[in-house]
Amino acid sequence: MGNFLSLDAIYIALVFVVPGYIISSFRAHFITGQRLDGPDYLVRLLTLSALNFTLSGWAIYLALAWDTEPVTRTFVWLFVLAVSPVLIGIVSGLGSKQEWLRRVYSRFGLSPLHIIPTSWEYKFSNLTESLVLVVLKDGTMFAGYWGGKSFASSRPEERDLL
Repeated sequence: MGNFLSLDAIYIALVFVVPGYIISSFRAHFITGQRLDGPDYLVRLLTLSALNFTLSGWAIYLALAWDTEPVTRTFVWLFVLAVSPVLIGIVSGLGSKQEWLRRVYSRFGLSPLHIIPTSWEYKFSNLTESLVLVVLKDGTMFAGYWGGKSFASSRPEERDLL
């Protein structure tokens, strides 16, 4: 079995995992998504990294084909590994928040699952300043002001408001 700290292993992680992680992290700033663990999460990171290379890998090819200076190649790799994933994550997050793809689907009569997994997260991710009334399962009611510094958790095992 190979050494996980070898330069090849670091290179593979940097190229095939890190861009996906950056995309996923920046996308999460705009929406809450399905939480994945273990192999599913790794597949998501690999898929997002593949998307990144599909959209920006041409820059590496051109830099190598034109036999550019090492400094230029460094900036191209920096763009592909860091800048491009940030841009993809932001555009993906904004597009999901604004439901761009959902509108395209609806033009074809399709109704996909919503990207936000629960009504709780949907309501509190789009709530503007207002008064809220929370009714617990036992019928207890709490009323309060929802403003710019309010917070609703997105953890499925513990729903809370602040």
